[in-house]
Amino acid sequence: MKKFGPLAACLLAGTIALATPASSAPLDAKEAQEQIKTLLAMPFATNLIGASAAPRFAWVEKRDGVRNILASISGNIPKALTHFTKDDGTDLWGLAFSPNGKILAYVEGGDPEYPDDPSPNASSMAFGTRQIVHVILENGKDIVMGEGWNPTFSPDGSQLAFSQKGTLFLSRTGDAANSQMTVRGSLTSLEWSPDGKTLVFTLDRGTHSLIGMWHVQEKTMSFLDPGLSHDSQPTFSPDGKLVAFVREHEPLSKTHEMKTSHWEMHVYDTSNNIDHVVWTPPSGQGARFFAPEGNGLLWTDNSHLLFPWEGSGWMRLCGIDIQKDGNPHCLTPDKAEISSYKLSSDKKTLYYTSNTGNHDAWHAWQQSMDGIAPKRLTKNNEMETAIALAGTDIGLMVAGVTQPAHPVLVLPDQHEQALIDPKLPPSIHFVTPEIVTFRSNDGLTIHGQLFSPQDKTSARHPALIFVHGGPQRQMLPAFNAMGYYSNAYIMNQMLAAQGYVVLSVNYRSGTGYGEAFRNAAGIGRQGASEYKDVLAAASYLKAQPDVDPKRIGIWGGSWGGYLTALALARNSDIFSAGADFHGVHDMTTPDKNGFSPEENHAEHELEWHSSPVADISHWKSPVMLVHGDDDYNVAFKQSALLSRMLTDRGIPYEEHSFPDERHAFLRTQNWLTAYSWMNDFFEQHLKK
Repeated sequence: MKKFGPLAACLLAGTIALATPASSAPLDAKEAQEQIKTLLAMPFATNLIGASAAPRFAWVEKRDGVRNILASISGNIPKALTHFTKDDGTDLWGLAFSPNGKILAYVEGGDPEYPDDPSPNASSMAFGTRQIVHVILENGKDIVMGEGWNPTFSPDGSQLAFSQKGTLFLSRTGDAANSQMTVRGSLTSLEWSPDGKTLVFTLDRGTHSLIGMWHVQEKTMSFLDPGLSHDSQPTFSPDGKLVAFVREHEPLSKTHEMKTSHWEMHVYDTSNNIDHVVWTPPSGQGARFFAPEGNGLLWTDNSHLLFPWEGSGWMRLCGIDIQKDGNPHCLTPDKAEISSYKLSSDKKTLYYTSNTGNHDAWHAWQQSMDGIAPKRLTKNNEMETAIALAGTDIGLMVAGVTQPAHPVLVLPDQHEQALIDPKLPPSIHFVTPEIVTFRSNDGLTIHGQLFSPQDKTSARHPALIFVHGGPQRQMLPAFNAMGYYSNAYIMNQMLAAQGYVVLSVNYRSGTGYGEAFRNAAGIGRQGASEYKDVLAAASYLKAQPDVDPKRIGIWGGSWGGYLTALALARNSDIFSAGADFHGVHDMTTPDKNGFSPEENHAEHELEWHSSPVADISHWKSPVMLVHGDDDYNVAFKQSALLSRMLTDRGIPYEEHSFPDERHAFLRTQNWLTAYSWMNDFFEQHLKK
């Protein structure tokens, strides 16, 4: 970085001092627990947004387990807009500014992944919790608008729309909200027309989803060419006359040959109510629609659309002229992926984050829409995975080896100004993870991050493999932009500080390495081919001179919990112990409609043999199981089933649950407790 404001300069000085610590003795368990507690309490930022017509940014900061919303105007010292004080697991999300940035809407409570399901209650409050939409006025007054989510301001900021399941609510900004309609299903997106007279929405009905319009003055509803498909990503053209959306027909099974394209680009003309299929991708790569989380379609003018597409095998942003037939023109570089993208208010400049040039490093770029080559926005070595615009100001979510995710303002001369100060305490030292690669037995190159102990001795160390969840995720040699994996990064650092060699594995089916890697043959319940990469990681560790090959363990959560259980079930001869957080253990699914009895039988055979429970007769090593019993991502019964099967066979295990807790634990105290359990477990089974 070239030049910083006073706050950022202080941050950088602290980072340099901590990046190259002297060798130190391994931490003992008590010291490690205290450091984990300190690290989990550090400020961690998410949900960065900007006002469309003002230099105002806002984000959610979690500090010591307490979430609050902060805002900054023109890079000034952030101001807290909310004043919560407890680590009670109450999430804050769904932030939305009025165009002038003077009013902010947000959602308190609920679960962003399952917003229309019962609200979580991680603190086991006697009467539960609710998911509530709030508005904070310019004078700081916080007004409760009602239960729901999707808060969206009209273009002039005078109205607020939000939804709860199939009910649409409208209010004059700051006044009471009134229900406008109630339909079957869930309203999963809302967008105002440029003139503020219409709302376009996605209505999800499970088997299919529809694009609809609510005409505010007439109080009438219409649908845009309803079909038998999953329609999504609706967005108005700048003049408000057209609505673009994506139509998908999901294939019955990933094992079936992809003979056609499974999505189309539609544009609906509201002036004559005619829908046009403006482009259908060819079969092969990019034949299934996939977009980076939180991103969709963008209009550059009334006849040109930008959209994510993997036609080259890489997630790129491409453009098409809807008035001409022809192939899309892709703007972002090939052999690289994008994770976030925005258009400037004048539609002349594209901003995006990409791993161009290094698949294990993400940076921010800008590119003129006239075809000029992309230009890096920053000159640092941090990870920049999300971008937000506020008027003409550019904000990035940045994380580093020693810095949790925090917002940074990019100044016009490419200088950077950190808006919060997340420096590590001076007593805590992190190692710089080393990017390593190795090959699976089928020749696929796998990337990982190696955390080596700080004590440089000739003794052989116990070792651990970490496997992320998702599985469509990517771990990086730095703090992660997702809270779940930011915590995992902290834990891997603390395991290294206690004398473990830790290898975090980016196995196939993850993101960052192209479509073929993410959709590799035989992954998951179609054969668990990603387990080859776990075995390759174990072989890599065994070959290291500082690793004791008889003391290799494994840990992970969700899909990483699944791979942990699979490793112990198939190879207790390699893996001496494992910690399985809310993993999937029986991969079998109900019969699929449209499959013959023989096809369903073959699918179930494949699913069963891809499951940890299929190989439980070979399981010998001890395991620690942790699961929240209000998990909507992986059913709690998956861990309950495994515990019964382990009990039947006399396999040693340690069991823990968090009543009323979700998949990604909402309370920081629960993360601390779970990591303390794991620390003690590996101390007993790998160190002693």
